[in-house]
Amino acid sequence: MGNYSDLDRQEWIRGLSVHLADRADDAPWMTAVRIGDQSVTYGDLVDSLHGYRRVVDSHYMSVESAITAAVLHNIPSLAEMSPRDLARSMQEIVQWLGRDLGPIRSTLRSVV
Repeated sequence: MGNYSDLDRQEWIRGLSVHLADRADDAPWMTAVRIGDQSVTYGDLVDSLHGYRRVVDSHYMSVESAITAAVLHNIPSLAEMSPRDLARSMQEIVQWLGRDLGPIRSTLRSVV
């Protein structure tokens, strides 16, 4: 269990989506993620993200699902990883992409 609420995480992910779009507007040619010999630019990542946003929105899924799908679409070698390694890699990729956003804002909550 993390030390942040689901709402805080969702807000941070929405901020990440906006941040990626801003980076794609400013420098679409810049590499967003590189894994081994595969990479994706901010422009290509955001193009994919917009397409997947339409799909996940129509099925009431999260923005994070669209980000995951966009990364996997552009770096297909990730799909060859074991589920545990893929989950760890996606977590690292999302953290890397949001490195300029700061930490997820956490709120105090009570767990009974």
